[in-house]
Amino acid sequence: MPSRRYIVKSSVEETMDMIKLSQATSTPVFEEIRDFGEGKKLATLAYEKYYFRASNRAALFITINNFHGESEVTAISTGSSDNLIFNIDWGAANSYIRSVQKVLHPVLIHEIKLKNAKE
Repeated sequence: MPSRRYIVKSSVEETMDMIKLSQATSTPVFEEIRDFGEGKKLATLAYEKYYFRASNRAALFITINNFHGESEVTAISTGSSDNLIFNIDWGAANSYIRSVQKVLHPVLIHEIKLKNAKE
């Protein structure tokens, strides 16, 4: 289950819009933006996509917040296999999370290494 965290130079709303546009071929499962006052915002996105090459689905969960002054994006992807014996995603989860990294590249400040990231 790959996960990534990025600091970006765009606002929560701009970052959310960029990601939404990049996921046009995915099925949106959940989308919300919350305003906590004093300029603090949290956006949550969840998507699902079917990968024909592996005959499986992958899910993508994204949060965007500016609680610490900069916009922070956390993306988590997971894939599951339809196979009853082996639960292999054949790279679908990594491919899905790279789509977020790609769209954030123009506004990326840096990536934060996550301690408990499993790949």
